[in-house]
Amino acid sequence: MEVVPIGTNTIQYEGVLDDQKFYNFFKDTLEGLGYSVVETSYVQFAGNNYSIKWAARKVIDDYMAYRLNISLDYRNLNEASGVRDGKPVKVKTGTVQVKLVADLLLDYMNKWATGVSKLVRPVYDKMNQDLIEQRKKAFETEVQDIKSTLQSHVG
Repeated sequence: MEVVPIGTNTIQYEGVLDDQKFYNFFKDTLEGLGYSVVETSYVQFAGNNYSIKWAARKVIDDYMAYRLNISLDYRNLNEASGVRDGKPVKVKTGTVQVKLVADLLLDYMNKWATGVSKLVRPVYDKMNQDLIEQRKKAFETEVQDIKSTLQSHVG
């Protein structure tokens, strides 16, 4: 498998925050785009601070896949009072930082890693360089769309 780095994006929001709703919204958004999402880590820190890590993958074809390594870092979550529809409600305030690390995976199933396929793969990659570049650009656009969707949801 070859990993082609696409880039890292960070989103940070501070204010009224429903951490569970944000978690579910983000996960549903990714799954709606065709990603399989696996929670790889959950760490609780002192106070109301915790961090979650996800690995998300979207298969494009039998040779290429998109991979997102995601960290959700929640800090200083505290209950506060707010007003909704003229009635007092309990809300949470705090900070969430989302880090998206995007990679394009080539030969993610390692079908081209041994035997004659290993010798042919450089030729295959060269012949398909335009397609690989198109997929990279499409993934960059998708990551920016995900970032915009998250920012509009919390902002």
